[in-house]
Amino acid sequence: MPALKEGEIRRLQPWFDRSVRAACAALLLILTYTRPASSEAPEGTWMFAGRVAVQVFDCEGRVCARIVWLLRPRAPDGAPDTDRRNPDPTLRQRPLCGLTIIWGLQPDAPGHWSNGSLYDPQDGNTYDLTAELTAPDRISARVYRGVPMLGRTEILVRDPQLSFDGRC
Repeated sequence: MPALKEGEIRRLQPWFDRSVRAACAALLLILTYTRPASSEAPEGTWMFAGRVAVQVFDCEGRVCARIVWLLRPRAPDGAPDTDRRNPDPTLRQRPLCGLTIIWGLQPDAPGHWSNGSLYDPQDGNTYDLTAELTAPDRISARVYRGVPMLGRTEILVRDPQLSFDGRC
């Protein structure tokens, strides 16, 4: 390989500098995003779908959530609303307030959880769930069955201003 002349070296120097900076930036990104995932749950109260608030908590290194507020906490007869659409008839009388509806979310990257489940009392079905903290007060949750692309995205907002009437 022939030696480079001084003029060629000066001409290639900016390109070399940019390449080294780009490689360093790529390495920094790789090191940042391959660190061990935080198991820290985004604890607190989160409004889900505008009709229910859940208390998110750590359950044995995974993320779980239980209902703590409902837009309509009572049935038309005034009794507390129950899990009346549950496919298991023996569970249809349990109250919705206090019911754990999210479980098993495990951390797989900082601010990202997967392999969870969500029970939707509105239809009695259980769905797969992934979640990502998109801002300090927002979680984007992907709710689906089998194929995430065919599911729906729900946004949860931290510390909503809850009215006393709906609290469980």
